[in-house]
Amino acid sequence: MPSQKITKYPLNKVSLSLFVALNLLHISEVAAQQADKKQFKTPENEELEIISVVGSMIKGANIEGALPVSVIDSDDVDAIGATSGSELFASIPSNGTVSFNGNDVVSGVYASRGDVASINLRSIGTGNTLVLLNGRRLVQHPGSQTENSVPVTTVNMNSIPVMGIDAVEVLHDGAAAIYGSDAVAGVVNTQMKKDFSGYRFDMQYGQAENTSREKLNLNALAGWDVNDGSTNITASVNYYHGSEVMASETKFSRNNDLRPFLEGTRWEGDSNFRNNSTTTPWGRFDASQAVDGLTSSAGRFHIEDVDASDSNQRCVLSNGLCIDSGSISSDTQGYNTNSSRTLIPETERLNSFVFINHELSSGTELYSELGYYQAESNSQRGETATLTSAPVTISSDAYWNPLGSGINQVSGFGIPAQGLDVTIDAYRVVDAGARGINVDNKSYRALAGARGDLDAWSWDSAVLYSKAKTVDKTNNRISLSLFQDSVNRQDSSAYNPFCNASCNSQKTIDSFLIDISREGETELALVDFKVSNPALFSLPAGDVGIAMGAEWRYESFANTYDDRLNGTITYTDTVTGSNYASDVMGSSGQPNADGSRNVASAFVEFAGALISPEMEVPLVEKLNFQLAGRFEQYNDVGSVFKPKAVLSWYPTSSLQVRGSYSEGFRAPNLEQLHTASTTRVNYPTDYYRCQARINKGELSNLSECNGSDSVSNIRLGNTKLKPENDYNYGLGLVYTPEFIDNLTLTVDFWRIEQEDLIGIRSYQNIADLDYFYRLNGAANPNVIRSQATADDIAFFDGSGLAAVGDMVEVVGLYENLDSRVTEGLDLSINYRLADTDFGDFDIKLNAAKLLKAYQSVDSESAKLAALGLPLEDVGDLIQMDGRPQWQATGTLTWRYNNWGAGLYGKYVGDFYDTSAVHDETGEYWHVSSWSTFNVYGQYTFDSGTRVRLGMRNMFDREPPLADETYGYNASLHNAEGRYLYANFSFSFE
Repeated sequence: MPSQKITKYPLNKVSLSLFVALNLLHISEVAAQQADKKQFKTPENEELEIISVVGSMIKGANIEGALPVSVIDSDDVDAIGATSGSELFASIPSNGTVSFNGNDVVSGVYASRGDVASINLRSIGTGNTLVLLNGRRLVQHPGSQTENSVPVTTVNMNSIPVMGIDAVEVLHDGAAAIYGSDAVAGVVNTQMKKDFSGYRFDMQYGQAENTSREKLNLNALAGWDVNDGSTNITASVNYYHGSEVMASETKFSRNNDLRPFLEGTRWEGDSNFRNNSTTTPWGRFDASQAVDGLTSSAGRFHIEDVDASDSNQRCVLSNGLCIDSGSISSDTQGYNTNSSRTLIPETERLNSFVFINHELSSGTELYSELGYYQAESNSQRGETATLTSAPVTISSDAYWNPLGSGINQVSGFGIPAQGLDVTIDAYRVVDAGARGINVDNKSYRALAGARGDLDAWSWDSAVLYSKAKTVDKTNNRISLSLFQDSVNRQDSSAYNPFCNASCNSQKTIDSFLIDISREGETELALVDFKVSNPALFSLPAGDVGIAMGAEWRYESFANTYDDRLNGTITYTDTVTGSNYASDVMGSSGQPNADGSRNVASAFVEFAGALISPEMEVPLVEKLNFQLAGRFEQYNDVGSVFKPKAVLSWYPTSSLQVRGSYSEGFRAPNLEQLHTASTTRVNYPTDYYRCQARINKGELSNLSECNGSDSVSNIRLGNTKLKPENDYNYGLGLVYTPEFIDNLTLTVDFWRIEQEDLIGIRSYQNIADLDYFYRLNGAANPNVIRSQATADDIAFFDGSGLAAVGDMVEVVGLYENLDSRVTEGLDLSINYRLADTDFGDFDIKLNAAKLLKAYQSVDSESAKLAALGLPLEDVGDLIQMDGRPQWQATGTLTWRYNNWGAGLYGKYVGDFYDTSAVHDETGEYWHVSSWSTFNVYGQYTFDSGTRVRLGMRNMFDREPPLADETYGYNASLHNAEGRYLYANFSFSFE
């Protein structure tokens, strides 16, 4: 049997060794310090010069806030209390749903699991925000998630360490003309400390109040000036460990059936929140022919416990259990898959960076970056269950077959002497135990560059190579071939699926357990050269600067799946002879995939002044401009050119009006282009069968219909995809009143028009189109159904509709389909009150309001709308599925001598969960707004040592109820609850 052991904590030795090494360096340095040196620099009295690089490539250009840029500085990081990149970047109000959030243990091995987080500015989708580190791209994470049924990829925001950050700059404007693909909604650039001198060590430990959650952070930052100050070496090491939390630990996640939370409301008893599974250890089976008194007319039966009130039961099994005809009732026998699931995975993470900068005598600076990230995540998922798309047949001579020819055949029901074959239609192998998931992520980044000045020109060039790798392993999986061999043995060592998964020996179970894995790799190689001159020529108002540059980059991805998933080892039902692509129970087949591309690009940018104060133009104190354009040539999807224009007008010295227009694009990601086919299992509602029940008077309307059997959703890649295009508009005001020092108020309107969005119809809408066409005498060729059985014919009898079998497959192709318009407002208040009798105060309030989010309704979707069926991700999207109208954050920091404190608040507005439709009214479930507050207090000793006590989610606000796996929306809300922590740090020069 394959090993089921998962090695935990392999990073401890590496991380602790690095941490100890930096401590030893610190000790040796302190020993060499002069004995009378008493004062040390602390993080609180450092003055950081923050120079925004986002939005312009002209070094030294002064466009004075012409673009909306917000900054998260070290005080903000302290107030947020973040322990990971995902927690830090979630503090950006314009950030929408985070599809990659590290808590997904429900998706299979083909999804992106483990320590990974994404960013989604403007809520227009993952992959529409460009993420930079020190001004250059980061490699994509080797895994994808689906949004609107299309695979999307992301930079792993957790690969960016929290400690060692100088500042996070967020450009809230389209920037394809400067940076190229993906900068549709904006740019997030993280500036690391890379010219640091001294030592800083930081240790933090915390515990959640209501769960077993605990976290440990160990951080070290060190910098040395050598070669008489001409060389600086800065190194940082960050270690993090967060413990696992089981779904059973919180009341909102411990059970799939969420209906108890609806008691006393008008949703009480609503079937939408009954999310327990009908695939249970009791099993659902189909005999090769009907047996009167035991099965339905089509041969279906299930096993259950004794129920004296059930007249259909036949308690004839030797173990005392009963056979009942038909399918399982989800109300009385549904299985709670959350009983054994992980809510928050155990994660161990190591981030390390080394920056080396060296000044040559000529004035040229050589610089380099070396970065390494590794994280291991451990969690568990519910027990393996069969798929209806890959059934297991129990032969008539199998030992435990109650309808077979052996000694366990039940008597008195007219079963043929030779027995009957029985197909396992739905069964959960609970006695095999939960599936253990171990995900190991690694990435490294190496960059070497040089920059300098030649007369009035500044130049910068670098070579970058980065690679990321993910190994996703799952133990306690089941081989279909080995499982069928086991159930078909002809002695008592055979696996018995007719005993509620409670009678089999471990030896029998071990005979079919396997481990499976997926390995993913991505690469990024980049060479660029940029030059700029802040004063290329002069206009009457002042200088005009220029930047020019060229870039070549290479991107690749590869996904290698387990041999039992990719078709190398297939499953053949030895009784029926049917062959299936996957030999893994509960997982569809997935072929290996890989692809790469080369991109060559060039850009030019101009910026300068059109009107200056000296010109004394009425109502125009200053008028500045920026013009830019970028050309990119792809070897796979063609070429694009995108322009950008910006104006900044000061009617007075205290009021700025800024406006921008830009065009952008997003190239199809490599998985969308090169994945030949992707098969996932979904559960669409079959409205055609619902209509039959309505026609027979069993239901009053479609909203009362819910659920279906599992269906294979086959999605096809498309090498003919073209880039998505967008048009970005911005108009804003910046007000800095002269009568109040250090106060800045901003409001910015933005509008993004997107065309040729890459999409695919959802599995539900593909199934809905089959309903539409069948009502009109046709069928949807993209919905494959089984042949109608005797049960199906009986089901449709009296409905006036033609009998059909169950849906088996829905098929869709990635295409450039839709257009979308999104509008919103960004508002901010920044105020600094310094040198008061009570200390210094900094206040930052940021809010984002979504004004419009409308995705076009094409002709096919309009057919469904005419029938009153819900459309997924089309039409008006405001407040739908994780798009709240309002999000806001605020920080208040206070410093007084050695004392300090901080308060951080976050507000997430309400929205509607379209997966829950009221049985009677048809309205969507309303997910309430959510507010949380973090607070800390600290004292810094004169020696540089600092002690901090903090609390996250100080009022212990639970996430609002949603019709989701764990009872809340994990892409917007957090399940950690009140969390207390203590932090100890010390710094030395």
